[in-house]
Amino acid sequence: MTMPPNLRATLSVEPSHVADASELVAHCSLHNDGDESATLNLAPLSSPSLALEIQDAEGTPVHLPPPPVPPADIPVSTLGPGQEYSVQFSGFIPAWVPPGSYRARFRYVPGRSGGRWLEEDQWSDWVYFRTDIGGRT
Repeated sequence: MTMPPNLRATLSVEPSHVADASELVAHCSLHNDGDESATLNLAPLSSPSLALEIQDAEGTPVHLPPPPVPPADIPVSTLGPGQEYSVQFSGFIPAWVPPGSYRARFRYVPGRSGGRWLEEDQWSDWVYFRTDIGGRT
């Protein structure tokens, strides 16, 4: 018996404590733990504002700049059994974000597909990080 596609979202933010927030890098991955291929909508992976949920130490959302305008033809990719698709975002903290402690998670919200891609939302575990200097200018 085969197992349908089973996506698992993971996030790491490195390093976990930096002097300058521009040094932070978020690594987002979707792993297919199932036995069948899964088609992914790549648009939600095109921008930190679409792929990351960030909160400060009090749980207040950190708002990121708007994502780019999506292309007319939505990009997709096939993820085979046991494969992963990864993206990374360097310096993802905007200039208006003050130094402090934060938590982030990767969110994959593919939206309605009309059968073109797997529609299941995926969320990683929370990852914690700290900056001594706020976001980039």
